[in-house]
Amino acid sequence: MAHTTVETDFIYLYGVILKEELQKTEVPSIIGIDQKRASVIPYKELGAVITPVNPLNFSQQRIDLQLKNPEWLKEKAFHHHECILAIHSQFTILPMSFCTIFQKEENLKSLLNEQYDVILEKLNRLKEKQEWNLKIYCNPEQSFSYVVNHNQTVLELKGNIATMPKGKQFIMKKRLNQLITDELEKEQSQWWHQIEQTLKSFFEEARLRKNWGREITERKDEMIVNCDFLINKKNSEHFLYQIHDLEQEFAKAGCTFQVSGPWPPYHFSKEN
Repeated sequence: MAHTTVETDFIYLYGVILKEELQKTEVPSIIGIDQKRASVIPYKELGAVITPVNPLNFSQQRIDLQLKNPEWLKEKAFHHHECILAIHSQFTILPMSFCTIFQKEENLKSLLNEQYDVILEKLNRLKEKQEWNLKIYCNPEQSFSYVVNHNQTVLELKGNIATMPKGKQFIMKKRLNQLITDELEKEQSQWWHQIEQTLKSFFEEARLRKNWGREITERKDEMIVNCDFLINKKNSEHFLYQIHDLEQEFAKAGCTFQVSGPWPPYHFSKEN
């Protein structure tokens, strides 16, 4: 019977932390993605949080095949996220993408050496920071009604239509509906500008993401904002209070706010 030779374990990288923070606390006890305990490989002022993985299960060819399996992907990606969350609860972390794998420790250290200054600068910038996400949804009917009753441009045209002959009113009412739609889009842009300016004193960076469609959110209302914020831990409570106040203020326009976090700085770890 033929025997399969198992090579030396590969290295699965969760993220990079500041080695100085290891003097205050230990990395949480984590069972890794391939059921082996996570550990730290130190490199100068950095610490790479890793776990050994079997090359038979985590070769590039095997991963490419497994990525087509929704159950495997869901289980392993969730585990990856949970491990990074656990590390982030105690350390500044530069999180790595799912399935960042090195064949040997020398390859990992070579990368850390090449990217050392960039990684160290990012970690120092991310100290005491958290990522929060804000999604804003609008009820289409309620937002449309709000614009009809409050937008000055719409109100003026409505007033003019009321004084027109019946025949012309029919034509202008069609134009009115298009105007309301256009003004609603402008209003929503202005709402976001106002919200962002109100929150500005609480965040250090903000990054807009693509809005999700209803087929993803499974909601009847429409997502109009999807934004990540990088916030100092000491400001997070005030940030959340301000979000609450803003939601109450914009409820009359049909807006609801959904805030989540704190997350590891996924969207502030990459290059701009």
